[in-house]
Amino acid sequence: MRTGHMEGTRQQERTRVELVRQALKLAPIAVFATLLNAFILVLVLWQSISHTSLIIWFSITFCLAVQRSLFLYKYREASLQPDQAARVAKRFVAGLGLSGMAWGFVAIFLFPVDSPTHQILIVFVLCGMVAGAAETFSPVLPAFIAFSLPALVPLFIRFLTIGGPVYNAMSVLTLLYIGMTLIIARRINITNRKSVELKEHFSRMAEERTSANARMQEEMSERRRMEDSLRDSEERLRLLASRLLSTQEEDRKRIARELHDSIGASLSAAKFSMENVIDQIQTGVVKLEPIDYSIRVIKLAIDDVRRIVMDLRPSILDDMGIIATLNWFCEQFKTIHSNIHVDLQIEINGDEIPETLKITIFRIVQEAFHNIAKYSGAEWVDVSITKLQNTIQLSIEDYGIGFDLRAIHANRTSEKGFGLMSMRERTELSGGIFVIASKIGEGTRIQASWTLPC
Repeated sequence: MRTGHMEGTRQQERTRVELVRQALKLAPIAVFATLLNAFILVLVLWQSISHTSLIIWFSITFCLAVQRSLFLYKYREASLQPDQAARVAKRFVAGLGLSGMAWGFVAIFLFPVDSPTHQILIVFVLCGMVAGAAETFSPVLPAFIAFSLPALVPLFIRFLTIGGPVYNAMSVLTLLYIGMTLIIARRINITNRKSVELKEHFSRMAEERTSANARMQEEMSERRRMEDSLRDSEERLRLLASRLLSTQEEDRKRIARELHDSIGASLSAAKFSMENVIDQIQTGVVKLEPIDYSIRVIKLAIDDVRRIVMDLRPSILDDMGIIATLNWFCEQFKTIHSNIHVDLQIEINGDEIPETLKITIFRIVQEAFHNIAKYSGAEWVDVSITKLQNTIQLSIEDYGIGFDLRAIHANRTSEKGFGLMSMRERTELSGGIFVIASKIGEGTRIQASWTLPC
């Protein structure tokens, strides 16, 4: 109820402001008509009325017209607020009241008693001015009343004062004319008010429709973005799953090949050597060389097993932690790729990194270094792990040839695109944010960050 009442009050204020604006917009025509009629009246009455009276009256009318013009110049184009519109309307009514009194003085001081022709002209001018005011000032009904009553009531009184059947009839007609113009002005005011209210209503409806359309467009755009994102995620997951299967098969082939070529060969050599030793024992002549050879072969097999295990999951990660693992990995990388310098900066304790993130960080570094060695052509790599407040940030930056990110994203089936997608998926699945920036000729920067719960 209170909200509806407040909305109704605001609607009334907006209507009042618009009606005042309409009256100010039409007022310059009234000012021009005032000066024109005053000039004509002075010319016609110049031979019948005292020149002094005419000059004084015209001067007063002219000054009031100038004052109204200045007032209109100040407020006609202004953006009125409700409280300001109320003050402007009061000043507007007061100015028209003074103008109506000036025209009422015509029936008192400039009325030629002995010249019916001039009297008819005065009646015609005054009634015409009031009729024009009914159209011009009716948006602000008090303004019309303030002008019309002071302008015509003195004429009504003048007719009554002169007396006689004709003037009495004219006084009655003047009174009827005042009443009719008031009724007409009232109807015009109601029509204007309803027109303004309808305009406001349609304007609100248009705004609501525009707002609803904007919200609908935004919702549709958001839905399209979500659908595109969903399709993109599904495509990424499909490619990732397909690539993971391929990678799994390739890893199985690699492990099988290494088991066959290295460990299988070593164990076969050890088997033949031990069979030779058994044959020597049966003949009673035992030599140590086959035994030493078997020991060396078995040791090589053990080293191969350790190497394969380290490739699958470094035991140092579980034994020594992520910091030691990264140091070991960087040293191993520099040993294999002696032309690439690696600068590792660690500004966090290993205990501050959750267990679930340790393998993720290692795999991201492992994949990034694989791409650097294969594609970047870089000679220097910066790696840093920091913690700011409750955020862990991993940064890997090389100063190689860089690449076009859009081209990589467009061709996700490439090995490099899969590597980047794999790092992104690892980061996001562990609750992190993955950002990559690369520019041809300026290198590549990879950042992965995780915000830890407080």
